[in-house]
Amino acid sequence: MFEELRETIAQRIAELEAGCLFNIRDLLGDEWPDGQGPARQLGKDFRANLRAFPGVIDEGRDGENLRWYRKA
Repeated sequence: MFEELRETIAQRIAELEAGCLFNIRDLLGDEWPDGQGPARQLGKDFRANLRAFPGVIDEGRDGENLRWYRKA
């Protein structure tokens, strides 16, 4: 699933302003997968491939266990 959405993710990140905080679920909106398993895997795959998205910084998890990123 990550490979199918890689270009969409890259385009949406490019549209963000520098310094913007985001999470992958909100970034993808309606394209976020249904079901906990596929959604969790997509999040893991994005984080594992973070180096493919220059200028994106992992900001860690919040109190609701949602991982946040910042566009540098």
